Amino acid sequence: MSNMPTAQIAQINGNSLAFYEWGQQGSPVLICLHSHTNSAASWREFAEFASSKYHVFALDQRGHGNSEWARDGYARDRFVEDLAEFVEIKDFKNMTLVGCSMGGWHSILYAAKNANNVDRIVMVDIAPEPSTERLQAPPAPPVPPEFQTFEDGYQWLRSGNGLASDGRLHEEAESRLKQTDSGTWTWKADLNGFDNPLPDMTSTDLIGRYWSAIENIQCPIFEIRGAESGLVSDDTINKMKNLGKDVTSVDVASAGHVVMVDQPEAFIEAVRGFVGL
Repeated sequence: MSNMPTAQIAQINGNSLAFYEWGQQGSPVLICLHSHTNSAASWREFAEFASSKYHVFALDQRGHGNSEWARDGYARDRFVEDLAEFVEIKDFKNMTLVGCSMGGWHSILYAAKNANNVDRIVMVDIAPEPSTERLQAPPAPPVPPEFQTFEDGYQWLRSGNGLASDGRLHEEAESRLKQTDSGTWTWKADLNGFDNPLPDMTSTDLIGRYWSAIENIQCPIFEIRGAESGLVSDDTINKMKNLGKDVTSVDVASAGHVVMVDQPEAFIEAVRGFVGL
């Protein structure tokens, strides 16, 4: 199993954020932004593949992975400000943004304000609003704050994901769990900092901002849905295509919400034409 590059740390808006880097200086920049409670490690296979052409960066966003838990909260705009600050510190131009779930929201909010900096956006299983089916589904079981053993944590992740391979889900558990001083295992993500479900699912203000971003973004947007996810409806995809300047989409079979973890090879296959790999 391949490993992640060594974590590097950047001071961003008062928090220490971890990031990971692949590829050559001077290649076009591609930034990967993970989903809620996940980490940069969810992009490993794609980042390795994309590094043949791109200078790839994956961030552990605030309160996630090996980044610091934020002192100033987790409002959507804080994440977008972090991305903006990271881009500014690194002096990136003409970037490709690839965002899964909340990372997709952060990508479109950033691009709507920084149009000259973004060449293209990949949104992974996320849209301005959730499907009716998802809104009407019974709430997900609460996330246990800790597990007696690592294996218990792995099994809990498996209970919500029957699609990822054992090896990949094991890697996923390793990137998302940490051992406590008492020997139990707990999440790296700051679960206390987040409202669950996320306010974006129902907030008319946020949903309105996401639709406005889709309408105003000039660069191409590529939506990749997990065929088993059900979060993004066909109607929403059609509305995105009608509103947006250049929106295309594809579904990946046997994948749920975090498509690149469930089906890493199929994810790469689906996205490579859009990003020119």
